Amino acid sequence: MKSEPKVIEVVMFEANPGYSISDIEQALTSLNDVVKLYYGFIERTTASNGEGKYIDIVYWTDMDSAKSAAEDVMKNDKAAKAFEVVKPSSVQMYHFDTFNRFEE
Repeated sequence: MKSEPKVIEVVMFEANPGYSISDIEQALTSLNDVVKLYYGFIERTTASNGEGKYIDIVYWTDMDSAKSAAEDVMKNDKAAKAFEVVKPSSVQMYHFDTFNRFEE
């Protein structure tokens, strides 16, 4: 049974020019192999608006795990390779504490 998410990490960013959509999607998907190893990780979804803008939504069990992983992933060689497709100046990262989850 999966843990209930307590923290949602939202990262919005643009892709660097010069990469194909396939290259970008492959690089961003490769981050799954890194992120899934962090304590507190529950789930990750990445999406594109088809115009070079992306959103990454990661669910965590707690804020400490989310923030620790966000800091540590920047030191990971495999992650650094994937981040080459991301335009650094466009990155906006937020961590939110959940207070409501609706399921029907």
